[in-house]
Amino acid sequence: MRKKIDLAEAAAKKTMINVPDGSATKQIGVITLPTFYRDFEAEQSGEKDFRSVTRDVAVLLAELKAAKADGVVIDLRNNGGGSLTEAIGLTGLFTGKGPVLQQRDARGKIIVDSHAGAAAVWDGPVGVLINRGSASASEIFAAAIQDYGRGTVIGERSFGKGTVQSTINLDQLVKQSKPEFGELKMTTAQFFRINGGTTQLRGVKPDITFPTDLDADDRGESGFDNALPWTQIKPATYAASGALKPVIPVLMKRSEARIKANQEFTNIEGDMTRFMQKKKANVISLNEADRRKERDDQLTRLTARLTSARPGMTRAESARAMLDDGLDSNERDLGVELAAGLAQKEAKDVFLQEAARIVSDQAGLLKTNTEAAIAAKAAGKQLQTKPVAEAMTPG
Repeated sequence: MRKKIDLAEAAAKKTMINVPDGSATKQIGVITLPTFYRDFEAEQSGEKDFRSVTRDVAVLLAELKAAKADGVVIDLRNNGGGSLTEAIGLTGLFTGKGPVLQQRDARGKIIVDSHAGAAAVWDGPVGVLINRGSASASEIFAAAIQDYGRGTVIGERSFGKGTVQSTINLDQLVKQSKPEFGELKMTTAQFFRINGGTTQLRGVKPDITFPTDLDADDRGESGFDNALPWTQIKPATYAASGALKPVIPVLMKRSEARIKANQEFTNIEGDMTRFMQKKKANVISLNEADRRKERDDQLTRLTARLTSARPGMTRAESARAMLDDGLDSNERDLGVELAAGLAQKEAKDVFLQEAARIVSDQAGLLKTNTEAAIAAKAAGKQLQTKPVAEAMTPG
C-alpha cells in the first residue's frame, strides 16, 4: 500500500553553518531537501497556498538573504526525486528564466522544458551537494546548475536515473472489469541536460568529488541489468556564465588539502579500504573468535574517533551504542536504541561541513578574482549559440 507523504516531515529545512575565514566568519545557509514535493491534492482542490518545494525554498532563500548569508548549500543527498515541475521551478530560483532540461519521447520528438519566471530569487554563491542516492529530479536540478555555471556541484556521482516511466493498466486496456492482468510499467521518454548529454546511466559528475564509503557499481542505474545506455542530443539554447571556470581548480585544490588533513576523512577512507578488501575476498568467517575480534577492532576504532561521550555513558559505551548489534528492534533495549539514534543524529557531518567551506571559498574567490567577477557580470551573455529550431531536432 502506498503511504501518504507527510509534507511537514518531507519539507525543505534551513540551517546555518559558520565557516572561519581568517579573522572573520562567513555564514553559509544549508537547505536540505528530502524530496521534490508538491501538494497535488491541495492544488486540485483549488487551494492557492498549496505547499511545494519551489514555494518553500523561495521563502527560505529570502530569509537567508535577509540574514546576509554569504552562500547557500542545497543538500540533495539521498533525494530520489519527485515532481518534475518542482525541479524546473527550483532551478529557476537560481537561474531565472530559461531552459532547464530536454525530453525525448519514443518517437524521437524533443521538448525543451523551461522556467518561465523572471529574475532569480538567489543570485549569490551556491553549491549543490549530491551522492549516489540523488536521482531523477535531483539530477535534473544539479545538472542545470552545473550547465549554467551557476554553482558548484559537490559530492559523489549521482544515481543515473534519466528515463521516464508510465504505468499501463492492462485490465483497462482490454476493457476488463475483473482484475486479472495487472499493470505494466514502460519507459516512454528520456531526460537530457540542456548541454545535450543525458543523466541516464552516468548521472551527474560533481565538480568537486568527495571520498565515498560506497561502491558505485552496487548502487545506481549502472547496477541494473539492461539499463539504457548514455547518449546525447544537440544542446538547447541557454545563457551560461563562465564565472566559476577560473575558480573551480582553486576550490578543488583547497578542498583536497583540507580533506587530506582531516582525520574524519582519513577514517572514512580507512573504512572504504577495509570494506573493499572484504568485498574482494568474498568470504565471511563463521569462527566465533574471529568474528568477536573483528567486532572488538571496530569498537576500538569507533571509540577512538569519538571526541565526547553521551551523558551517563563512557566513550566505549557510546561507541557500542552506534554499532549494529544484529538484533531486531523488539530484541534490543529501548534505551540503547534511543541512544544509538541520538548518537547518529548528533554525529558530525563532515561532508556537509566541507561543502559549506567550499561555498565559502567560492564566495571569497568570486569577489577577489577579476576574471571571475567579469564573467559573473556577463552572465546574461549567450554562450550557446545554436538556434532553438536546431536544438529541437532529434540527435
